[in-house]
Amino acid sequence: MPKRTSSQNVHPKFTEHINETTCISIVNLRSDESSESIAKMARKATSRAARDALRNGRAITIQQGNAIVRKFPDGNVEVVKTLENAYFIPQKRVYRI
Repeated sequence: MPKRTSSQNVHPKFTEHINETTCISIVNLRSDESSESIAKMARKATSRAARDALRNGRAITIQQGNAIVRKFPDGNVEVVKTLENAYFIPQKRVYRI
């Protein structure tokens, strides 16, 4: 098994939030609770990554409403593309046997 080393690219607070105990607690949850927990951690990680990128002088690209926009650290916003069908709700499929 390869030896683990700390990476300089990993946020210093990363190890405080996701560790072996976190993984064990997720495994012990029901599947719906596990999915919710993972989704919550993913939202927090995404928000933190965006905030850190802006703090470090990097632009981020996100969806705002029906447009893809690039937000810059100085507050400027550039519309990259406008989406016609930004929110698509698939129809319920019925299978007959």
